[in-house]
Amino acid sequence: MNKDPWSKRKNLYSSSVPKAVKEPKVKWRLLPILWMALKKTCMLIGATVLCLIILSSWVVSTVVDEIGGAQLPEQMVLYMELDGEIGDLPGGGSLAGHFGKNIKTMKTFVDAIEQAKTDPRVEGIYAQMKPGNYSVAHIEEIRTAIKSFRQSGKFTYIYAPSYNNGLSGYYLASSFDEIWMQPMGNLMITGIGAEMPFLRNVLDKIGIEPQFFQRKEYKSAYESLTNSEMSEANRRATQALITDIYDVLSKDIARDRDISVAAFNSFVDRGMLLADEAYDVGLIDKVDYADQLIEHISIKVTGEPKSDDLIYINFDTYMKGIAGQGHPKGDDTAYRVALIYAVGAIMDGNGNKSRGVAAADEISGALLRAAYDDSIDAVVLRVDSPGGSPVASETILRAVEKVQEEGKTVTVSMGSVAASGGYWISAYADEIFVLPTTITGSIGVLGGKVSAQEMWKTLGVNWERISQGRNAAMFSLNTPFSQSEAARMNMMLDNIYDGFIERVAKGRNMSVEQVDKIARGRVWVGTSAVEIGIADQFGGLNEALDYAAVQAGATDRHDVDVVIFPKPLSPIEKFVELLEGQVQAGQVMGIQAAFLREIQPVISEFMIMQNSHINSVYAPVHIQ
Repeated sequence: MNKDPWSKRKNLYSSSVPKAVKEPKVKWRLLPILWMALKKTCMLIGATVLCLIILSSWVVSTVVDEIGGAQLPEQMVLYMELDGEIGDLPGGGSLAGHFGKNIKTMKTFVDAIEQAKTDPRVEGIYAQMKPGNYSVAHIEEIRTAIKSFRQSGKFTYIYAPSYNNGLSGYYLASSFDEIWMQPMGNLMITGIGAEMPFLRNVLDKIGIEPQFFQRKEYKSAYESLTNSEMSEANRRATQALITDIYDVLSKDIARDRDISVAAFNSFVDRGMLLADEAYDVGLIDKVDYADQLIEHISIKVTGEPKSDDLIYINFDTYMKGIAGQGHPKGDDTAYRVALIYAVGAIMDGNGNKSRGVAAADEISGALLRAAYDDSIDAVVLRVDSPGGSPVASETILRAVEKVQEEGKTVTVSMGSVAASGGYWISAYADEIFVLPTTITGSIGVLGGKVSAQEMWKTLGVNWERISQGRNAAMFSLNTPFSQSEAARMNMMLDNIYDGFIERVAKGRNMSVEQVDKIARGRVWVGTSAVEIGIADQFGGLNEALDYAAVQAGATDRHDVDVVIFPKPLSPIEKFVELLEGQVQAGQVMGIQAAFLREIQPVISEFMIMQNSHINSVYAPVHIQ
């Protein structure tokens, strides 16, 4: 007779009562305890040693950065790798960004090119263009720096196997002396276009009803949900936007390449040019390989195709090497300008810059600290934001007003985009700088929700609700707005829109009626923004700093200390923040973070000694 194969298995859901066992002697009970204590001690020692190794590496890196300028060669060519990864904010979200300085910011990049212009050790610039996401407005700032560098008589060459980054990539390349490309490469200049999907018919089929209200006709962000085709207002505004940006790019490129705008437009209509075609029409200077360009540079500098005396220094190394050498400042500097960044979606509370959030509490706090700091003479607010919460935007705008009440000017520098809430926080500025391709305006508001009521009916899902209050289900996705709910929503949007245009009217010295005509949710490029009066001057961040310096009483930005508010986290603070954010890393990470907190005051004091010129602005930061 076969026995059940499971009969000898233990019960899956319960354990049998164990038989009585003899109590172990005390000495045997102590062994596991001692063993566990030994393991934890070893873990703690290991974690401490790891932290000490990391800290030692950081200290060495800091010291090397301090003396980096002395390590640069006496003759060099500056090598730039253009990969589209240049932003506004210092620091970064990656692990690497938590150690040392993340130096690839727009300001340090442009400042380094400016310094290289007068650095006798730098013979010229050799750049390689890589695929990447190139912001046209950022390119404008780099182009300005490159063209200024060329005025020194030093050479600038740019090379790419193929220029596949569209019109914006070639726009950057056209600012160099010579453009090189390999024989099998292509020049992609396909123009500028915008495609938008309209989903209303699909949503109707699946029972989703979008309910969005806009102020006003140009505030079209949710048209792709509410409409089955583009509205006339949306089409008109989008076409004007594309045309204006294209006009800026085509005229600048035609001027740089010494061809007519009509001729360049005909090349754009081809879309793609082979290497020889691009050379024949004057868009490429040389069809050859990178090694040949390097030999060409060597001959130009040393007279020989290959020379050990010619050293290429990458941009990161050069920026570290010249840190603090450009325009020495110290505690005796007469003027200080606070530079505050508002980058990303504007939201309430405190946020993380690396996640694309412009946190209202953080930015307004920085503005207020600059307002009440007697050593600060003026403020520059760098805005690169598509908008966000009206309440959060109002919090920042109020802080701008408090700075002005303290007798300090606020200058706004708009980056790639400063629209909607991004313009709201800029409205009271004493002066607004835009780049020709900056996207701004969008003075309007929208709000609403989608209702899935019909979809649930089709699927046979019944939702029941228990509530108190007539409008308790106002933002439920399971029912559409009732008549009273829609009325309340529209009243709120009217209030926000009216408040928005009133603030713009106050800040720009215009009537509410004048603002309403150019507002209505419409976006504008920088060239149009200056024409209609919602911006004052063309220029990038450095031009805004120059203006602020003059308002403070200095000659230009070189005669002031530019102090970033809030103070960027030190490497050790970034590391502590990183460890604390890794909840899943377990107790060992917690031990490391606690250890670093204990030694933070010492590290902070060390950093103050290394950067004594900012001591009067910032006391040592102690993590509590």
